[in-house]
Amino acid sequence: MKIIYRKKAWLGTGLILLFVLGCLAWKPAKAEQTSGAGIPDGLQTPLPEVPVPPSETPFVTGIPVPTAAPLPVTPAPTATPAPLVLKNKNAAYRAGKQKGIGYGKIKKGKVYRISSYGSDSVTLLPSKKSVFKVTGGIRKKDITSKKIRVSQSGTVSCADKARDKKQYAIVQVTAKETGERIYVYIYFAPRLYTKAPVKQVVYQGKTTKLSYNYSAPKIKFTSSNKKVARIDKKGIVTARQKGTAVIEAKVRGSQKNTVKVKIIVKEEPWLVDDRDTVYSYEDMTEDLQQIARKYRGRAALKCLGTSEDGRNIWCLRIGNPSAGRKLLLDGGIHAREWLNPLMLVRKSEEILRQYPDYKSSLRNTCLYVVPMINPDGVAISQSGFGSIRNKKLRKICKKTKKPARTWKGNARGVNLNFNFPGGWNTKNKSEKPDGMTYPGEKAASEKETKAMMKFVNSTSGLKEALNYHSTGSILYWNYNVEGTPALYSRQKALAEKVNQFTGYRLMPKSISTDPNGGFGDWLIYNKKIPNVTVETGSVMCPLPHSQLGKITRENSSLLSWFAGSR
Repeated sequence: MKIIYRKKAWLGTGLILLFVLGCLAWKPAKAEQTSGAGIPDGLQTPLPEVPVPPSETPFVTGIPVPTAAPLPVTPAPTATPAPLVLKNKNAAYRAGKQKGIGYGKIKKGKVYRISSYGSDSVTLLPSKKSVFKVTGGIRKKDITSKKIRVSQSGTVSCADKARDKKQYAIVQVTAKETGERIYVYIYFAPRLYTKAPVKQVVYQGKTTKLSYNYSAPKIKFTSSNKKVARIDKKGIVTARQKGTAVIEAKVRGSQKNTVKVKIIVKEEPWLVDDRDTVYSYEDMTEDLQQIARKYRGRAALKCLGTSEDGRNIWCLRIGNPSAGRKLLLDGGIHAREWLNPLMLVRKSEEILRQYPDYKSSLRNTCLYVVPMINPDGVAISQSGFGSIRNKKLRKICKKTKKPARTWKGNARGVNLNFNFPGGWNTKNKSEKPDGMTYPGEKAASEKETKAMMKFVNSTSGLKEALNYHSTGSILYWNYNVEGTPALYSRQKALAEKVNQFTGYRLMPKSISTDPNGGFGDWLIYNKKIPNVTVETGSVMCPLPHSQLGKITRENSSLLSWFAGSR
């Protein structure tokens, strides 16, 4: 029994030793290996699994693995709450005195600063839900009377509408949850206003400047109807055509700091009444004097001399008297051709009414208009020989036994357009006063002739002239100056331009264009000044008033071009 026991004990000890050695030599098998691989055939019976209590050290492949100790947990730091701030983009945060604040001034610490306008509101944007209160201003009365007020939502507005009034405010912002406080200083600049009436009448073609309590560079201008009136960056309104336009001025950077001015454009009343069927010397004189007064600086009136019966020979200057380029328009040298003076004076007023269209050209050009060279003769044609005040002259006129209405000469019966020393002669002319063809006792014998010659001789830089006559709708221009090519070229160019505008026929060279003592003859031959004789009208003189509209339409563009609108 003992032997058997010992054998069994030895056998058990050996088996245990083999098991330990096998475990030491064992490697993890692939997933498909059986759990008994590497164990002797006789010991391949699997051992029963023994559950490991949670408190005991687990085995991995028979080797005990120590359990990792849990890591210590560090508590998260407590976040510091964000302070109350103002999120308005246009707010500056700095310290300093608050200009204009007399009541409730913040003496220490920083405040937010915002600039606005009395017409605009300011909505405060704090980072937390807050309540708002106005605590400072120019004076306490402005706050208690709510000239500065703040809504529950933080909108600050200025109710003070006094002109040029600046308002200031300190607004306290308090966070509802935390009780934090910040302060906002707001400056309200004055409201915009116009120093001119908010409703104005401006005549067509005229300008007016709108004036405000803000300088023009700080204002943006717009017109509701640019076809009626437009406005430039300086606040100058130009009236263009009849109608109504609203000019809005807005302070740049503001919301509602605006002012509107209503511009009513009307046609300006004319000084020269083209409905006047008998345009007398007195009518013309009054019109010229009013034009010179109204357009002082742009026009001036000068007397070139007096007629034989003591009437002034008027010259209206338009443009720059120092200009190097001077031009002459004349008419009424023949008594019965008194419709042309009306057309010339009316056109002169039109040029001045529309001066901005001519301004650039008239800087270098001066236009002289002598609408009635022969005022005595016009008086005779319109009112008879009784209009001549000098008894001696009146006797001369009556002695001719010529009809007053078709009279061409002056008060001494001289045809002034035969009296100039430019080919003066007596061929085929009357030898005594007749009011039609009499050239005078000698060249330049008449006061009217001398006045025109003196004017031309004293006006340096006179380049061209248009001499208005009637009738025929034709142009006399060829003065037989082909021998002077440069002068002829200028003469021809002017004539062709007049023809282009008026459509009047260019008359061929003939005996009627030979030197004959005419004003145009003297200008071209003696003074080398190109000129064209423009014969208006299509019926016998004196032309009826009904011809005026047609003559004006045919010559208006020509005169605009001639005056400098080239």
